[in-house]
Amino acid sequence: MLQTVDEVNEMIRAGQALFLAGDEAVLRALSPGNWIAGTIPYFMDQGGGVCSRDRIFVTPLPECVTAIEVRSNSLSTLPDILKDAPENGFTLLILPAGSPVHAAYARDASSYPGIFAKPVIGWVAGVHVSEIGTKLPQVVNGVTGVWSSEDAVAMHASLPAGKLAEIDTINVFKPGTGPAICFPATGFEAASCQVDGASANFADYLKRSGSDVRFPLTADYNGAVINVCIQSVDQATGVVRFYAPVFEGVEYRLAAPLDDYVGAFESLVDKGEPPMFSCNCVLNYLYSELEGRKTGSATGPMTFGEIANLLLNQTLVRLFIRG
Repeated sequence: MLQTVDEVNEMIRAGQALFLAGDEAVLRALSPGNWIAGTIPYFMDQGGGVCSRDRIFVTPLPECVTAIEVRSNSLSTLPDILKDAPENGFTLLILPAGSPVHAAYARDASSYPGIFAKPVIGWVAGVHVSEIGTKLPQVVNGVTGVWSSEDAVAMHASLPAGKLAEIDTINVFKPGTGPAICFPATGFEAASCQVDGASANFADYLKRSGSDVRFPLTADYNGAVINVCIQSVDQATGVVRFYAPVFEGVEYRLAAPLDDYVGAFESLVDKGEPPMFSCNCVLNYLYSELEGRKTGSATGPMTFGEIANLLLNQTLVRLFIRG
């Protein structure tokens, strides 16, 4: 839940291992300790969605965790992130939005050794939407006190025999009935595309078709619907930018319109045990006007991207400890 700086510092001094999210100013007031953090001011708290600059969202690691190891990962070491992960446990990962590690993880994580053998969950750090382009998202290694807008930070947690980490994802979006869209190259931006096999400029197509860019592109990745959110459409240059990469050779469709996000979300969330950690997308917070509204029992940061082994967009991810 959201806590004050004094409350979080008390937990740090008590030696607790913490997974934190907050505005840069409040994170800089924290003492060194067993924690990692990323910048973001948007949260789903127990009372509903909120934008807070003076509190920190705290996820304590459960008492059953037997050991932790905090590591910062550069662009060169990120592909080997699972080498440091325990055989039984989980990895919490934060990437700064717009950084080289963000782009590399989004594009290449599926080829990292062991990426589907061990649970990796986390999120992409961001800033207040009014600061996009003027302020850099940051991650923090609480053990070393090092801040970075370029590297990732990870906390590897070991679990005892009889306990198991399980990742769950909830995506309320489904492919619409519009044309198939394909892109000629993998990347975070595109101008040209194929719309039902015909060459087109993607920005022109979005304008001509009257598409609502609050809803993501969707694609079938081995039976799972994966979203790619549209960040901006520049009609002057014809370039469309995304929050995650589109991939060459993948067939996309714009998602079907969603009139009631909260209702759709609550219909998919079971009412069982609460997760150890969850996060959701800041675009869901903004577009669905979630301030003051709850999305079931899920709480956590509202982020610039979600990690459930791979990088996701506009998706709720949850971590459960079973056993």
